[in-house]
Amino acid sequence: MKGLLDMRLNNNFLIHKTSSGEILVPVEEESKSFHGIIKLNETGSEIVHLLDDNDLTMDELLSHFYNSYPDEDKDLINQSVNDFVNKLREINAIK
Repeated sequence: MKGLLDMRLNNNFLIHKTSSGEILVPVEEESKSFHGIIKLNETGSEIVHLLDDNDLTMDELLSHFYNSYPDEDKDLINQSVNDFVNKLREINAIK
C-alpha cells in the first residue's frame, strides 16, 4: 500500500538510454506541460531507477545511498538527493 510520503516515478516519464548516458523523457500528458528532457548523471540515474521500481520515502532513498556509498559525506548525499528529488517534483516526474 502506498503511503502519503512514498514517491514513485510518474509513468508518463520514460528512462531512455542513449550513447552518452541516460535521459528522462516526458510522454503523453506530461509532454504537454514539460517541454524538454533531463540528462541524468550517475546519481540521477540511480534515483529514477529506484523510483521506477519502488514506492520509496525520502528516508528510504537516503538510506539506500548511505549504504551504497558508506565512505561519502552524508551531508553531501542529503543535499544531492534532495536537490534532484525537488527537481523531479517541480516537473511532476514523481508522484
